[in-house]
Amino acid sequence: MDFIFISSNIPTTVLFCLCIYLLVSSGVATFKMPENVTIPAVIAFGDSILDQGNNNYIPTFIRANFPPYGVNFLGGKATGRFSNAKTPVDLIGTSP
Repeated sequence: MDFIFISSNIPTTVLFCLCIYLLVSSGVATFKMPENVTIPAVIAFGDSILDQGNNNYIPTFIRANFPPYGVNFLGGKATGRFSNAKTPVDLIGTSP
């Protein structure tokens, strides 16, 4: 059985451009929230970029409730998260 492969990069380029176009044009489908409406929670699934965790209430030797963790947060207090700053979810959740 012989397979025919296209030796040109044109199909890949067209697919890439189509993906970029769909990604950029998807912002048009957003909607406006009414004024004075708050969202009670943001649920985000992902890896360590989204959530650095908090194990203050788990009996373990590995903790993050001491400096330098949290020095860039307001007040400079360690919160128990394995992060030194806000995550992308924190930034999205606090954006207007």
